[in-house]
Amino acid sequence: MDDRQNLLGRRWIVGVMLMAAEQAPRILEVCAATPGDEKDLNRALREAFDIGEMDAEVILSMPVRRFAPVSVERIRAELADIEERLALTEPE
Repeated sequence: MDDRQNLLGRRWIVGVMLMAAEQAPRILEVCAATPGDEKDLNRALREAFDIGEMDAEVILSMPVRRFAPVSVERIRAELADIEERLALTEPE
């Protein structure tokens, strides 16, 4: 896999993490209100946020510390860095 493909994959993950971090209260509310197992949580997140199964898995694997304001800023900075690097690797 080349550098561009790695960046595209990382951009997707970081984008999902940022969406979740920016909506932390709602994410936690959905999780707290969902009885059942991890499959049920995945489905509840998909329905509540209109996201895919893998997006929900990324959210469910996030440590709670990622919801802290300083972490959200780091996620934003990482996403901006990825976007800049992707711009430099645009296919011709």
